[in-house]
Amino acid sequence: MFYEVRVKDSQGNIKQVISSQELRQAHWKNFKVMEEQNLLTSTGKERVPRWVKEKLDVEFPDLVTAQ
Repeated sequence: MFYEVRVKDSQGNIKQVISSQELRQAHWKNFKVMEEQNLLTSTGKERVPRWVKEKLDVEFPDLVTAQ
């Protein structure tokens, strides 16, 4: 639920009134745009922290990782 917003200037006078209908439309328009731009896709793999990889590389130098 969105409530009407009143934008005031520095003297306290109302500059603009934004209705709840306008806010709702702007929110869902922005939501749709953000959803379309969502490029985050999970590969199912968790990233290994660098310090863990470096430690394993030191302990097991003969292993070759598949890339």
